[in-house]
Amino acid sequence: MKQPWWNHAIVYQIYPKSFKDMDHDGVGDIKGIITKLDYIQSLGVTILWLNPIFKSPQVDHGYDISDYYQIDEQFGTMEDMDVLISESSKRGLKIILDLVVNHTSDQHPWFRESMKSKTNPYRDYYIWRDGKNGKEPTNWASFFEGSAWTYEQATEQYFFHLFDKKMPDLNWENPKVRKEVYQIAAFWLKKGIAGFRLDAIIHLAKDQHFQNIESAITGETYVLAEACYAHVPRVHEFIHGFYEAVHKVEPDVFLIGEAASANSKLAKQYTDPDRNELDCIISFEQLETEILHEDKRLPRNWQIGYLNLSKLKKTMKQWQKDLSGHGWSALFWNNHDMPRLLSRFGDAKYPRESATMLATMLYLHRGIPIIYQGEEIGMTNLRLPEIADYEDSGLKEFVVKAEGLGYSKDEILTSVRACSRQTSRGAMQWNGNPFAGFSEVEPWLGVNDDYPKINVEKQERDPVSILNYYRKLLKIRSKWDIFVAGDWQLIDEDNQNLYVYKRHYGRKSALVICNFTSQPQPYFYPELSSWTCILSNNEGRERLDNEIILSAYECLVVTEES
Repeated sequence: MKQPWWNHAIVYQIYPKSFKDMDHDGVGDIKGIITKLDYIQSLGVTILWLNPIFKSPQVDHGYDISDYYQIDEQFGTMEDMDVLISESSKRGLKIILDLVVNHTSDQHPWFRESMKSKTNPYRDYYIWRDGKNGKEPTNWASFFEGSAWTYEQATEQYFFHLFDKKMPDLNWENPKVRKEVYQIAAFWLKKGIAGFRLDAIIHLAKDQHFQNIESAITGETYVLAEACYAHVPRVHEFIHGFYEAVHKVEPDVFLIGEAASANSKLAKQYTDPDRNELDCIISFEQLETEILHEDKRLPRNWQIGYLNLSKLKKTMKQWQKDLSGHGWSALFWNNHDMPRLLSRFGDAKYPRESATMLATMLYLHRGIPIIYQGEEIGMTNLRLPEIADYEDSGLKEFVVKAEGLGYSKDEILTSVRACSRQTSRGAMQWNGNPFAGFSEVEPWLGVNDDYPKINVEKQERDPVSILNYYRKLLKIRSKWDIFVAGDWQLIDEDNQNLYVYKRHYGRKSALVICNFTSQPQPYFYPELSSWTCILSNNEGRERLDNEIILSAYECLVVTEES
């Protein structure tokens, strides 16, 4: 049976606003991406994932779409997009778009029509309900603070929004909505797009009973009701319908679904080839952290955590087991919604060693690697001067609570700098020129002051840089079938310092050995001395013995053929 083309794929995620600015307005654009296609190709990736570029009021940085058939003017024109698709194809690069179909902008023509009257033909494109006892239809909370319902005076009803009130949810129970979405996808596929990253896809179906949820916290007004709007059984029917529709247009379309809260069992359902739903799942479960001094009175997502190696091993083992021979999961350390890899899990004293070790550890598992722009040069979290400089859902609520509990401004700022979504959205650091070569003017959000030391141009000249190590790693990942189709086995599961696993395919075996500490660590493996080292971040390692001593954050990949 022929394997899908994307089995060997490596994805490079581009956040267009922060990638490269060519029209000198401080905002990245499509022409900027075009100028860097040779660089992107040189990394060894095969797919570009673009965060939303559709027309949008930018309430949530493009995730509030007002026209799916137009490019937002800050990014360029449809002609620019056509050139990007064409030039990418010449370099063997495919493009997937971030498609947001759980909700639209409140400026979308469908919603503007929907607001006019209860009998408007577009009314049922969205979820409208009467209030109950002078309150919202339910006590469900929005992910962006407060109620998930907003009252609309003209028609005296509430509309539903899981996110910002300017981002109303589409009503997927309406077949007309589904047909509209299919047509949008078909439009872009016919232009040459290879697939979609489907945002918030697990939320398409809602429990149609719309009942209140009991809160576990005394006095809580609005309650996050995941069971009512995440992984509701009917969502599989909706995703399957989308799958069938787009495959009629393009049989080889690649579909990645964002399923932030999915465990491996759910991921197996979503990605099982026999179900015809999704090809790959993005879940945040593997990145769950432990908080050293957790304050139960504050939201967990605003408290600084660390990576628990034992928990990571257990989670990865479960995912590798459950999806083996079934679907695929995304392998990623960071993206536009979370802190950067090196700041979150790396060691500032050993930036090169810890960054390359973490990449090696993850990207040779079974799955689809997704590299976030700047990760390949070890970019760190963007440090903005003041709390007010950050814009994030839940930020104001966190600051008010923390201040009320006696936390100092500096303590709060430290947490915000470590946890905000915007920490990963600073300008891409291309060189040591002003504004890091991103633009000729001040970037829309800012640029890290470490750009003279950490940038692409400087690392291109350094044969042992993080950048050049990523190239070696990704080449091995894409060229060796063992890391795509091979069996996976965790070794020395109880070791608290090392992460070691074995891949096996045909007559070939590979061992990936990673030191998760800043201290030298011994490792023994029978007959290791007869294996061949194909990759290491320790330039001083000259030979293998059955027992080796790994230096701080050292990793190596060794192979043998039986």
